[in-house]
Amino acid sequence: MRIAFVSDNAYPWFNGGIEKRRFIIMQRLAESGKEVHCFTTLRKGMPGKEFSYEGIRYHCFDSAEGWQGMYTGGGKRRSITKPLSFSFLLFFKILPYRFDLVDADSFPFLHLFPLYIYKLLRKTRLVVTWHEIWSKAFWTQYLSSLGIIGYSVEKACTRIPDMHIANSTTTKMLLEKEFGVQGRRILILPAAVDKKEVEDFISKNRCVRKDRFVVINRLVKHKRVEVAIKAMQNVNAQLVVIGTGPERDALEKTTVEYAKGKVVFKRNLSPHALFREICEAKALIMPSEREGLSLVTAEAMALGTPVVILDTSALPDELRRLCVETRESHLAGTLNRLVNDYKAYEKKYRRIREDVIKEFSGEKADEVYEKIIRGV
Repeated sequence: MRIAFVSDNAYPWFNGGIEKRRFIIMQRLAESGKEVHCFTTLRKGMPGKEFSYEGIRYHCFDSAEGWQGMYTGGGKRRSITKPLSFSFLLFFKILPYRFDLVDADSFPFLHLFPLYIYKLLRKTRLVVTWHEIWSKAFWTQYLSSLGIIGYSVEKACTRIPDMHIANSTTTKMLLEKEFGVQGRRILILPAAVDKKEVEDFISKNRCVRKDRFVVINRLVKHKRVEVAIKAMQNVNAQLVVIGTGPERDALEKTTVEYAKGKVVFKRNLSPHALFREICEAKALIMPSEREGLSLVTAEAMALGTPVVILDTSALPDELRRLCVETRESHLAGTLNRLVNDYKAYEKKYRRIREDVIKEFSGEKADEVYEKIIRGV
């Protein structure tokens, strides 16, 4: 079986949860004997435009941009320039190849239209993977009067594939409710925790918890990292913020105002160093108002680390029910309880760890893609 994945960014050259999830899935499929390809943008650190890595064959084109080029409006919105060029060049890059199945990320939507033409020409099956669903109200907030265009494009994209993959039951439900997609055309494949990576780390490393919390996110508006920083004003602990993005300068100013000396910013950590930061923290804080499933949340719990979320979180029930939930106004109090009475949380998350590794393992990938090929 020959499978192609399409996305404008690829892990490990772009370290995001969606990108790592896809990488783990591609690895699992390659290990099971599938011929796996990935069509993506050329990014710094890649060995070339055509190469193999971890059993996956990469086909790179266009050139990726840094945060300054990816966002407009002061970091509030994604730029449309790169999605347009990516979509145009993708068609000519993938056209010479024949695949049994093409899996494309839904976002940024425009690339799905040339893939639909490719699907008709090559008579292949096309599946779209959805990490979150944007409603009409959200599009209006995001693009004002132009939001109806964005919403219409998203709706059209739900009609393009043969099948859909949703990363959670919540995403599946929204596909059905918002766009009328039939439930039988949607398969669920949750965040793909790398079971081997997690268990290897735990077997070789002893986690010593410190009076420290960690936030791991892209530094953009909707991740609301400033909420965690402001809470530290009343918490006797340190906060480590890991990530890059257009909000970095603003967040550093917030730190000076509210939590000077308590916040450390880090970026571009290796997977091992990232796990070390999670493992030494009393909790991972996830203040984001928009999350599809959040791979790092699942990884933290797989490492036995509690995850603190706000009651406004959009995390799906699969993960939300396992988190420590609090109001924004009570966040500092919740963090202080974790500092002062961590043992009570530690016992609970030791029990949760094995369940998370099993439920969110990437090992389910082969079964899901076999069903899609059979048209189940």
